[in-house]
Amino acid sequence: MKKIIALTLILVLALAGCSSAGGATKLGLGQDTSIGSSKDLAENDEGVKVGTAQVDTVMAAVMVDDKGKVVDIKIDTAQTRVTFDESGVITSDKSAEIKTKRELGADYGMIKASGIGREWFEQIDAVEEWMVGKTADEIANMKVKADENGANISDEADLVSKATIKIDSYLKVTAEAIADASK
Repeated sequence: MKKIIALTLILVLALAGCSSAGGATKLGLGQDTSIGSSKDLAENDEGVKVGTAQVDTVMAAVMVDDKGKVVDIKIDTAQTRVTFDESGVITSDKSAEIKTKRELGADYGMIKASGIGREWFEQIDAVEEWMVGKTADEIANMKVKADENGANISDEADLVSKATIKIDSYLKVTAEAIADASK
């Protein structure tokens, strides 16, 4: 939890240094937390029963101008996985540092499964770049299409070759952050 708070503060400070030309800016934060990727106890390849509790937290810090357009945005995701055995004993290293996708950079490893040869941070950078200059409505109305697994990905002409990541949670936290900035 301390890491998420620290990351949020870093994002706030990074964006606080930004300003739009000639107008006031406001900062907003959004986050979405899910345990949907957790896995029940099951036998692994070595015949040992293992379960995984996973908490995914998607965060966005958004700077908007006085017209409600995004001036700057930073999005990140923390995926915290904790494994346990059939006795309920945690088998993960409790002292290990948990890095966000952005902190992992190329070590996240999405490029291996990417049909466009881009790592997660490169794809989210492209999504952020697309969002700059747009209003909440324009972002919410991003053209999307279902990928081969049924997940929504961007279908915007200037993003299809740059980002094939699941987009729903990023749109959700961005909308929340813009609404927070509008308060």
